[in-house]
Amino acid sequence: MEKKILLGSHGRFVEELIKSAEMIVGELKNVRSFSLLPEMSLEEYMKEVDQELQRESERTLCLVDLFGGTPSNTFCALSRKYDNVVVTGLNLGMLLEVYMNKDLMTVDELAELAVKTAQESSKNATEILKEG
Repeated sequence: MEKKILLGSHGRFVEELIKSAEMIVGELKNVRSFSLLPEMSLEEYMKEVDQELQRESERTLCLVDLFGGTPSNTFCALSRKYDNVVVTGLNLGMLLEVYMNKDLMTVDELAELAVKTAQESSKNATEILKEG
């Protein structure tokens, strides 16, 4: 069974992030987004994520926008019930790196890769250009 990657964010960030990633690598298969919209209650969001995690029989990687935000808290709370790993700080570089390696690594290795990519992808580009 192919690994799934679940994405969670405030607003439609993850939906647009998927579109941006697809501009670079083509269609993202087995990537599912969960957008917390202003009109949604915590219970509605939790139910939507819970229903998806119920379908998963294997360890699942969940990438979310902000540590401590509702999407992060939701996925973390559900990690007590399901076998999912939650990584915060989702960005385009992280999604691409994880997606391109998802069939080559375990979920735990992908989680480590996600954190490493997020840390290494932040640069002061102006300072780097000045040095060059």
